[in-house]
Amino acid sequence: MASKFHILWISLLFVAIAGSHGARYKPTTLEIGTRYVARSVSTLLPGQRKVFAASTCGQFYGNSVNITVILNSNPTWNPLMGVVYFYVVDDPSKAVSAAMCSNNASGIALPHCSVSHWNSKKDLFVVANTGAVSDVSFTVNVQFLPKPGMEGNDVNNPWALKRESSIKFQKMDDDIYYLTQIAEISTTHQLLYREMVLLSVSFCADEETTDDYMIVSTVYGTDDISSFTQYICDQPDCSPDSSHVIAFNGNQLPVNTIAITAQHKQYGRLYVLLTCWSGSYNPAKKTFECNYQYIGTITPK
Repeated sequence: MASKFHILWISLLFVAIAGSHGARYKPTTLEIGTRYVARSVSTLLPGQRKVFAASTCGQFYGNSVNITVILNSNPTWNPLMGVVYFYVVDDPSKAVSAAMCSNNASGIALPHCSVSHWNSKKDLFVVANTGAVSDVSFTVNVQFLPKPGMEGNDVNNPWALKRESSIKFQKMDDDIYYLTQIAEISTTHQLLYREMVLLSVSFCADEETTDDYMIVSTVYGTDDISSFTQYICDQPDCSPDSSHVIAFNGNQLPVNTIAITAQHKQYGRLYVLLTCWSGSYNPAKKTFECNYQYIGTITPK
């Protein structure tokens, strides 16, 4: 018959193993960045104005955001070749004087401007205009960074000074051009064998995708031997056997993809549970390790 000492020792050993197992398999939550990109190249005639929208569903209050215009035929932003002047607001009817940031605040047109804290639950609008030059071809890129995002504040950010721009933007009724949303982890992350991570991902349907749209969620290994399973939930309480699972791909694949068809702004934020399977051996951690990146898109069906 086992002594009390042996029973106590076995109990402590079981608790230690259980605690180690729980810490290993309980997923950490990772908020990932979100980009909005133009679906096509835009061209503005002399003095023409255009408004681009990033539908946020109120998901990025307090995040930092970078807005960039890419001049395809003028990467040095030579004003003689034609540049784009733009400002950023949360309402397209607002004038440049109410801008959260402008690329012309210093008097010189720059490729980008930044807002250190997006203190609005409304959508983001980029209002763009050209001067009296020949046609200007460009694309737009808006990137929300995960909290806490960039350090600093608007006072110390020369691209975010709220000055009155010298460029006079036209006042007119505008068509809104919606940007395509891309959720991404663009740098390689690691997971240990059978370790899980829960990605908090914004998927916001805009006016063009509200009635019928598709969400595609993909995790992929950045080496030859990492593989993953993927579960998507509509609540942060997410596990393979959770009632909140709305889609899954339980196959252990080097590129694991799930496509979801939805309607009527059905989802604003989803939670993607990833689990590492296989991977390369990490001698320092004495286990196998997956290297991965992630991308999620929302587009009209």
